[in-house]
Amino acid sequence: MRRNAPRPAARVCLLTAALALTVPATAGPATAGAGPAPTARAAAAAVPQVRTVSLPVKGTFKGPSGNIAVTGTLDVSVVTVPDAAGGGTAQIISSLDDTSGTGAPGGGTYDLVGADRGSLPFSAAATTTLKIKPRLLLISPVVPPNPVVPPNPIRPVTVSVVLGSTGTIGAVTATVGDPGA
Repeated sequence: MRRNAPRPAARVCLLTAALALTVPATAGPATAGAGPAPTARAAAAAVPQVRTVSLPVKGTFKGPSGNIAVTGTLDVSVVTVPDAAGGGTAQIISSLDDTSGTGAPGGGTYDLVGADRGSLPFSAAATTTLKIKPRLLLISPVVPPNPVVPPNPIRPVTVSVVLGSTGTIGAVTATVGDPGA
């Protein structure tokens, strides 16, 4: 008799589990005055957006003693925190990785190093393009003890980020030198 007692209990548990899978669960009782459902903008305001990209950096900018042709990589992280009414704040974090340059005339070599963080507002318009010029250091590895070459900090790179009104992150680009020249 003892052997047969667990069988009915197992059948009841199995039946209960099968019933729970077939009957849809509800979050709670429905109330008449619950109010309107949250809008897509309000739902997006609760969720920050994050995007990280590694961008090639290649171009020429005016250095302390002539033009400097630079090549390397710029790591960019963008974090947006949207507001419920639209728009919000974007943080753009930039850091150089293995970036060097060659001066003309003379062929002097330089290292570019640094990281920068900027916080900018974005509007509730359909799209917003934010531009930031991170502060970087220009170092001459030829002359010991690797002095920082004036003028410093320098801003040879422009980072552009396209954002939607809810903080969605679109294109992220980097250009060397003055993009308007």
